[in-house]
Amino acid sequence: MESLLGTELMGDNLRSKIKYCGEGVKLYPLCKMIHPQNAEIDDHCQIMDYAFLDAGKSLKIGKYSTITWHCLLEGGANISIGDRVFIGPGSKVLSSTYELDGYYAIEHIDERARATRYGDITIHDDAYIGANSVVMPGVTIGEGAVVGANALVNRNLKPWGIYFGNPVKLIGMREKPTEERRKIVEGMDWTKHF
Repeated sequence: MESLLGTELMGDNLRSKIKYCGEGVKLYPLCKMIHPQNAEIDDHCQIMDYAFLDAGKSLKIGKYSTITWHCLLEGGANISIGDRVFIGPGSKVLSSTYELDGYYAIEHIDERARATRYGDITIHDDAYIGANSVVMPGVTIGEGAVVGANALVNRNLKPWGIYFGNPVKLIGMREKPTEERRKIVEGMDWTKHF
């Protein structure tokens, strides 16, 4: 039976094409990735159905992180996601946007009439991105920061801050995991391969 065009870049078919794919990585059957040769996915991550990842320039995802259903990680620049990061359903992480002033905002016309702005994105360990949020190019999300559902992240976020809104605003601070909870994960291997 002939395979469907594009399925070679979906689910477990991706495993051998990814630059580095750690132990226990779960690639759900309907997740899709382009430019997998630029992606490094560390141990025990999961990428759920209908997630679309463009590894663009580079994509690094740390240990035990989750990319949920209908997420888009859009490439062109570097995207770095730390350990234990959760990206909620329908969220978008955009490392490029079109230049709008003086240009056309469409990709399939002559490149002299359009322009793209790129910006690396870094999401540090233990961050939580709520459902349907949008992270814009050039943003750094600090360790443990929480982004509420439907938020627009168009600026850097402080570690352990709680942010909501469009655009996001700091509304509080999150408590770090307790000593008891930190001990639960201490026995795990947290060394990095990249």
